[in-house]
Amino acid sequence: MAERAAGHRILVIDDDEKLLTVYEGLLTRRGFTVTTCPDSTQVMPLLKSSAFEVALLDIRMPGLEGSDLLPLMKKACPELPVVLVSAYCDEATAGYYHALGAFDMITKPFSHEALLDAVGRALQQQEQIPVTLTSLSLREGRDQLYRKLILAALRRTGWNQVKAAELLGVSRYCLIRWLKKLGISY
Repeated sequence: MAERAAGHRILVIDDDEKLLTVYEGLLTRRGFTVTTCPDSTQVMPLLKSSAFEVALLDIRMPGLEGSDLLPLMKKACPELPVVLVSAYCDEATAGYYHALGAFDMITKPFSHEALLDAVGRALQQQEQIPVTLTSLSLREGRDQLYRKLILAALRRTGWNQVKAAELLGVSRYCLIRWLKKLGISY
């Protein structure tokens, strides 16, 4: 595994060492911090020890294939946009990979512009939640922050409480209690 440059942090998972060098060169020239991982079995420990803003994932790899790794990555880091970059991405499989949690798909061989465009869109989609505190009360500040987070999670999941609770890392029962406490109804 290698890491270089300063900027947005990108994790690249691909078993092709030559292609990892191409990714690294292209992305570091654009100011990204790139961490490469040629072994798909090392991705989960890497996700637990470091924070990334975008992941680029190959589908066909020895050990753990990308289609098996993607749901694990999304469970560990649901907010992490994962862009699949593979020769096995096509229109017929697009729905399947999106259902697994893929942000976008790029077919190999790819143009540098297509890759940079997908990374740029993935970075832009990350939600920023502005909070303006109306008092210095910790309780009121907590409630304002929780309200914003809960509403953002509900919007992101199409107002599905089960998925929103999972995204927030709480039980559905806990989410319902907070909805009642904060007076959120929809």
